[in-house]
Amino acid sequence: MTLNVIPQPNKVNFFGGEIKASELAVEYKLDETLGEEAYIIDIQNNRAIITSKGERGRYYADITYMKLAEKGTLPLCRIVDEPAYSYRGFMIDSARHMQTIDEIKKYILAAAEFKFNVFHWHLCDDQGWRIECESYPELIKVGAYRDCHGFRSQDAREYGGYYTKDEIRDIIEFCKERYIEVIPEIDMPGHTTAIVASYPNLSCRGVKVPVQTDGGIFKDILCAGKEEVYEFCFKLLNEICELFPSKRIHIGGDEAPKARWCNCEKCQAKIKEEGLKDEEQLQGYFTNRIVDYLEKEKGMEVFAWNETLNSGIVKDSVVVCDWMDRSNKCEEYANKGGKIIAEDFYHYYLDYPYGMTPLKKTYGYSPLLEKLDKKGRENVLGVETPIWTEYVEDFDRMCYMCFPRLIACGESGWTREENKNYKSFRDRLYTYKGRLLSYGVKMAEDKEWDPSLLIRTRDMLKRLKDMLNPRAISVFLFPNKDD
Repeated sequence: MTLNVIPQPNKVNFFGGEIKASELAVEYKLDETLGEEAYIIDIQNNRAIITSKGERGRYYADITYMKLAEKGTLPLCRIVDEPAYSYRGFMIDSARHMQTIDEIKKYILAAAEFKFNVFHWHLCDDQGWRIECESYPELIKVGAYRDCHGFRSQDAREYGGYYTKDEIRDIIEFCKERYIEVIPEIDMPGHTTAIVASYPNLSCRGVKVPVQTDGGIFKDILCAGKEEVYEFCFKLLNEICELFPSKRIHIGGDEAPKARWCNCEKCQAKIKEEGLKDEEQLQGYFTNRIVDYLEKEKGMEVFAWNETLNSGIVKDSVVVCDWMDRSNKCEEYANKGGKIIAEDFYHYYLDYPYGMTPLKKTYGYSPLLEKLDKKGRENVLGVETPIWTEYVEDFDRMCYMCFPRLIACGESGWTREENKNYKSFRDRLYTYKGRLLSYGVKMAEDKEWDPSLLIRTRDMLKRLKDMLNPRAISVFLFPNKDD
């Protein structure tokens, strides 16, 4: 027997019978022995006693209790609950297409309903810079705007904009009220066309390039051989750290092509000067300098995508986000003591159609990868599900793509695997449709969630028209065994 809530609590004892919510007296108690996010709900003898260590646990208890009380009666039971993982994240890409502040708040309200506690905000990329910046004003004068609205469309309108610091502070405070931490991502050294377009001297060639109007991977990245690049990054990150109160920051590190570095005198000189083997280790050197600065000068914990492990020399204090790791470097890293976040692109990337990533596939994914030993499993901090917006231009489309798959990730982040059940999850989903609509979030229709093989094949072929998108190519060439 399960409760009609998502995420499903991890331990429930039923006593038999029900009681009207109107007949219950709700009491709150504190227990210092509980974890920060843990709670207990006792419903019996005309009382509902909610116990937690503090306000955070009480907040999660209230979410569960209010959902149970929604239909007017509650089961007599005792719930003892705490999350499977401490990190339960959702990521929004606001670089490719922006969302309004009100739209982001709607998304946050929906995510909070399912006990997510981290908002990873992707705020800059090849197609735009989205943060008001005083240190480097060209980022918002030049880098925030591109010549084309949609990717590969005929819409030639200029597209762009950025969030003011007050708007960002508003989102941070909105999240804080819901016990959600906001972690900004500042991509480097790759995915930096918007930066290079604003300050060409930061690239190897020093040539003016436009902000990109298409998806993909681009050669003009930050030069790792110029000291002015490091000075730029440090000053920029100072301003970012002052704006965001989180002591965690994401520095990207994925999809950084080395073609320019191979032909750059300064990069080649840096390789020789530092005794590095090749350009891959040069990225490791670049990353370590950024990490050292953030750790020592700003007291930050640094996150990065799994490509940062390719050099073999990146500091083991970096939290690695595993999105596509075919060589098992993330498992090796975790087994040796490194921390990782599971956000596998075959299962948790929400910009792919349901034909390629059905709801059942998302729900069934286990972040505890096969080659993790006992120590490695302990180093999986949690899960995260991103929505990339190259081809997601408006909020309704974003909601369609994300819900209910984001909800599935939410249950995987909170509910231990032995307590998960897909059929039960699907049944419980229906009771949330109205609540999500009240937030302004429209969930995809249930016929879309787990489409037939014919539809899945159609969606695969349709997506593969975007052949410059490396993720689409990867799905086609290296399909997951579940497919």
